[in-house]
Amino acid sequence: MSQAKLSIYLCRLLRHAPEDAGLDMDIHGWVSTQQLIDNVNKAGRHHLTMPQLEQLVATDSKGRYRFSPDKSRIKACQGHSIPWVEPELTPAAPPAYLYHGTTERAWNAIQDSGYISRMSRHAVHMQADESKAWQSACRWRQAPVVLKIDAQAMAADGIPFGVSDNGVWCTEQVDRKYVCDVLRPFA
Repeated sequence: MSQAKLSIYLCRLLRHAPEDAGLDMDIHGWVSTQQLIDNVNKAGRHHLTMPQLEQLVATDSKGRYRFSPDKSRIKACQGHSIPWVEPELTPAAPPAYLYHGTTERAWNAIQDSGYISRMSRHAVHMQADESKAWQSACRWRQAPVVLKIDAQAMAADGIPFGVSDNGVWCTEQVDRKYVCDVLRPFA
């Protein structure tokens, strides 16, 4: 099995459906590394070893996963759709601008609604690095766009931000008025 397919499966388990593998997840999204390996292997859909898991965590281009210092636990850093999970975010003042990767279709919906929604997740995700936002935008396999967000103005208006272990900036909602540019790929 490819690392990509295994990563997609682990992302599902650690962000959206721990019950699919009978994982005992805590309130911050941590699960036992050994339970993850054992239960993935028992399910029979995929085979997982500790070296494979270590490689996946080390090479994930978005840094989605974190081990505890002793590697006895693992979590997804953010992006959970599980209502009772409370992501561990560090409150911080954002850089002047942040970037949100999305699609042309979603941008139209944002204009209609007047804000960027967190959807089924705990927060709107933004990047300080525009290239990482493009990576997020392109995953949808639709016409990608990156929204440049005036995060400094948001913070000045009292809107709180948190940053995840892997550098993803999060907030509850982004009002349309803070979108200062819409970046599109070259045609």
